Amino acid sequence: MGAIHLVRHGQASFGSGDYDRLSETGHLQARLAGEDMATRGLRPDLVVHGGMRRQRETAEGLLAGLRAHGDVDCPVEVDERWAEYDADSVLEAARVAGLSAESGTLDSAGSSDEAKQAFQRELDAALGHWSGLEAFARYRADAEAALADAAARSGTGRTTLVVSSAGTISLAVATLLADPEGVVGLWTRLQRVTVNTGTARVVVGRGGMTCIAVNEHQHLERAAGPDDPRRLITLR
Repeated sequence: MGAIHLVRHGQASFGSGDYDRLSETGHLQARLAGEDMATRGLRPDLVVHGGMRRQRETAEGLLAGLRAHGDVDCPVEVDERWAEYDADSVLEAARVAGLSAESGTLDSAGSSDEAKQAFQRELDAALGHWSGLEAFARYRADAEAALADAAARSGTGRTTLVVSSAGTISLAVATLLADPEGVVGLWTRLQRVTVNTGTARVVVGRGGMTCIAVNEHQHLERAAGPDDPRRLITLR
């Protein structure tokens, strides 16, 4: 039986003017995730990441953490289908449709907790509209094809490590867990709670793919310690 580990990128730089790069916390999260995998004996046969900077930097941090505990020699590939939907385009589509009068973007939104919550509310509403458009259908088809390709390359005893983003990982998981008509609703809910470097695990067998874990992030709790176990847990 093979396995696919779907890892969300580390914390990006929300509200900094350049969202698509890891924060200092994000770099730490990525390395901790890799070290945790190493201590559990996980050695990927293939690492795949989307084409975004935050995804590449997370993959690099994961590999650094893995290699700190032994040799890891595996190919690293870029697959644009694992990138992420363009949140700014999603928001703009809602504004054009007259569903929103807000003007926030990932780069321009404020960095306070209140600003993050306000942006998330705006994005949630916009995603409901976008999920009915052709652009979402293409995005969904790409995500499902990327997952199928990862499964095809995760034969018996092989492990594929995929670094992506909350939206694309949530869509892949929702596709496996929900009835077809319920995929969009589950996708939207999962995105809200997917932790930076949270990991979903999919096993690949003769019967196809089965999602056996969602949003695992114990590595962050262990590293933070018992006094404040949520210190390294971030959603944006």
